[in-house]
Amino acid sequence: MALKRAPSLPEPASALCDYMDELVESLRKLVPAALKEFDQVSIHHARVATRRLKAAIDLLKPVLSDDHRRPFAKAGRQLRRRLGPLRDLDVMIDHLKKIQRRATHRTAAQWLERRLTEARAAAREDSKSAQSPSDVLARVGSWWGLREEVLDAGDQARALLADALHLQLDAFAEQADLLAKKDPAIKQDPHQVRIAGKALRYTLEMAKCEGHAIPGGVAKAFKRMQDALGSWHDFVVLTERAICESLDALLAHHDMQLQRQVLDLSRWTLGSARKELDRFSALWAQEGPDLLKTIREAVPLAKPGSAVEKIAEAEKVGDVDIVTNAEPVTEPKTDPDPSGSDAVPAAEPSPATDPEAA
Repeated sequence: MALKRAPSLPEPASALCDYMDELVESLRKLVPAALKEFDQVSIHHARVATRRLKAAIDLLKPVLSDDHRRPFAKAGRQLRRRLGPLRDLDVMIDHLKKIQRRATHRTAAQWLERRLTEARAAAREDSKSAQSPSDVLARVGSWWGLREEVLDAGDQARALLADALHLQLDAFAEQADLLAKKDPAIKQDPHQVRIAGKALRYTLEMAKCEGHAIPGGVAKAFKRMQDALGSWHDFVVLTERAICESLDALLAHHDMQLQRQVLDLSRWTLGSARKELDRFSALWAQEGPDLLKTIREAVPLAKPGSAVEKIAEAEKVGDVDIVTNAEPVTEPKTDPDPSGSDAVPAAEPSPATDPEAA
């Protein structure tokens, strides 16, 4: 299924449309390798591409028709959910290979790696029985109907982008401030910080594509914070999975010594997760204020009477999502984002966090 831009189509007048074109084209190349060969890099990049596309679609939702938006959004959601379990298992297995360098946790890590390797093989078989790569790409081809509306969005899209960026920046800063305070009396939710951070990151990428002069140091500083949050989440998910696997195997019944070792491993991964949160808090305290100031200056708010204000007035009781563009919290998200995300979409995957350094 060829998804290259048809020769009869003009070059996009919208940088955002061009950005989305490239993401759709990347899926054409990545999906077969991800779903046929289960290539880990292709799985990761394809999943991230669908997330970037979702962020763009959510941003433009007020100016897109449901008839064209929903089929394309559904295609991305289905692909994301299909790739999610595969990516989660890849990431956990990679972490366990590194943990095995530690003699203290080697036995438990080896046992858990065997369990997860079997689970990954089963997940791959399940994936094979789902839609073929060509059928998946045919659904992704619904982009062409939506593309014309993205092109027509013009100034409305630019206004939505600027206002959404400031709203997302406020949401992220609020959550990050709460997390950094470390006050037990204040409800803290690291997962919400991570979700808000992802939404902001993708919007920053779109802003840069639209020509906003965002300094390179912004992306680097923000990525350091996101890496810490991503590593926190990886260790939390690995902790939960280790406990679940030991329960499913009735390990305490059959091998109390190994059960004790798995619990020790779980305590260590949970402690590593705590260290990553502390690392994020330190980075936010040090770099957060300058980061906020730089982004606000680089992307000014839309002028009064802009498309955003008109849309907001018309959608007071609607569900326009221009604040977080967040994934549902029930969707697995263990994969770290690729490094150098400002080079969209040809970003290289970042290496998995080495637990030895935690």
